[in-house]
Amino acid sequence: MYQKKSLDSKSSAVRPRIIPDKEPVDFLLEIAGIVAIIALLALTAINYKGLPDRIPTHFNGSGLPDGYGGKGMVWLLPGITVVMYIGLSIINSFPHNFNFPVNITEENAPRLYRHAMRSIRILNLMLVILFFYLTWQTIALAGGKSDGLGFLFLPVSIFIIMIFILYMVVRMYKLK
Repeated sequence: MYQKKSLDSKSSAVRPRIIPDKEPVDFLLEIAGIVAIIALLALTAINYKGLPDRIPTHFNGSGLPDGYGGKGMVWLLPGITVVMYIGLSIINSFPHNFNFPVNITEENAPRLYRHAMRSIRILNLMLVILFFYLTWQTIALAGGKSDGLGFLFLPVSIFIIMIFILYMVVRMYKLK
C-alpha cells in the first residue's frame, strides 16, 4: 500500500499508493474527452477528401498561417491529440508519482490525489478542445472559409491554461 520513493541520497518520502474512486464528474470528463476525440477524427475524415493539396500546417503568434504542407498533414493534430490523451490518461493512473507542492500524507493523499487526477482529466479535455479548434480552423482556412486563428488565439489559450494551473495549485494548498 505504500511506496518508498528516494528523493536524493539524504532524504526519502513515503507516499500512499492508492487510486481514489472516480466520482460521476470524473467519468463525465473522460467521456467528454473521448467524444471530443471521436468528433475530431470525424471532422478530419469528413473533410479530408475536399481539402486542397496544400494546407496550412503552422501558424504564427498572430494566428496567421506561416507554414504549409500536403493535405495528409491534416491528420497530424488528430494523431498528436490521440497520443497525448492516451499518455495523460496512463500517467493519471500513478498519482503517487506526481509532483505536489505540498507534503503528501496518508491522511491527505485521497483528496490530493483525487484533485490532481481530476485536474489532469480537465487539462486533457481542454487540450483536446484546443486541438479540435486548431484542426477545424486549419480545414476552414484550407477551404477559404477562414483568415486564420485570430490574433487573440495564442494569448487567450495560454492565459486560460495558466489560470487553470494556478487554480489547481492554490486548491492543493487548501486541500492539504
